[in-house]
Amino acid sequence: MPSTPPSAQSSLRKLLLTAAALAVCACQPAPTPPARAAQQPPVPSGAAGAPTAPSPHDAATPAPPPRDGAAPPPQAAARDGAASAALDSRSPVKLAAPPFAQTLVRPAPAGSSAAPRLVKVTEQKNTITDEAEWFARNGLSLPVLQVPSGPKSGARPLPSFVPTRYGDQELVKAVDHGDHLALFYGPSFADARFVAILDAAHRVVAFFDFETFLVPPAFAPKEAEFVRGHVGWAMVKDGVLYVSSGHRTYAASSKGKNAYLSALDLATGQLLWQSAPLVCNAENFVLRGDHLLCGYGFTAEPDFLYVLERATGKVVSKLPMKSGPEFLVEKEGKLFVRTYDTDYVFDIR
Repeated sequence: MPSTPPSAQSSLRKLLLTAAALAVCACQPAPTPPARAAQQPPVPSGAAGAPTAPSPHDAATPAPPPRDGAAPPPQAAARDGAASAALDSRSPVKLAAPPFAQTLVRPAPAGSSAAPRLVKVTEQKNTITDEAEWFARNGLSLPVLQVPSGPKSGARPLPSFVPTRYGDQELVKAVDHGDHLALFYGPSFADARFVAILDAAHRVVAFFDFETFLVPPAFAPKEAEFVRGHVGWAMVKDGVLYVSSGHRTYAASSKGKNAYLSALDLATGQLLWQSAPLVCNAENFVLRGDHLLCGYGFTAEPDFLYVLERATGKVVSKLPMKSGPEFLVEKEGKLFVRTYDTDYVFDIR
């Protein structure tokens, strides 16, 4: 075999070295560009330099919903908002004009128990302005809730699911009767016109427009601006809505057509009965068994405490008062009555 010249050997050696270098490079992975901070692989928890685990209360992690009246979770908020949406989307039932006189269309469901007998225990003058002290001193309260624009009077907080407006009408009174809420809407506290009833599941089960109950059929022309009434109190029992309505001026201004208690079928709004006039212009009335306890009075007019049959609205008894009843609260077998200038306590027998 012929020998290879030295120059050729040198060239061959260079060629072989170059080929080997290329082979080595071909086996190496391509270099990776420096990773961005967000792309760095996670460091095991507890390792040196490991990031601290996010707190449950950090903004990136939703905190559990707080309790005791704080904002509910989204599912609850959606559920509780159903009442508001239902109220805004439905039209109230416009009630037929009442007779503005004692009328019985058909009896409301009720038993036939004997009427309660009210026996006076105490009678004491008050200072007229000590209303809050009267409630506190006797451990009394009404089941009213704090409405947004109402006085901060210590009423219970308004639940978040309660609609605070109906169209351009604001919520002016809310009463929690335990198994249902009675909500009153109007342009002002002296002009409640619409009443919505929500059941224990927050569903709107009735919604009425009482416009026809608020303007008496006859009145002195100069008294027109004063005799427009309002709905004062409402509650439901056995499918019947009991409601008071009337104005707060002299009875003569509306020719005596004022201050009624009425019973309506909750499902339809049909009038079952309306009481005689001038029986109920107190802030509230009390339902006790098969009877209703209420009161009427105004300035120099005769002032009375009344007992009415729940089935028919018929007056079964009345007691004279020193001044017009404002609040009636039943507690432990007694009826506490606050009038304009006198406080009473009655045994209910």
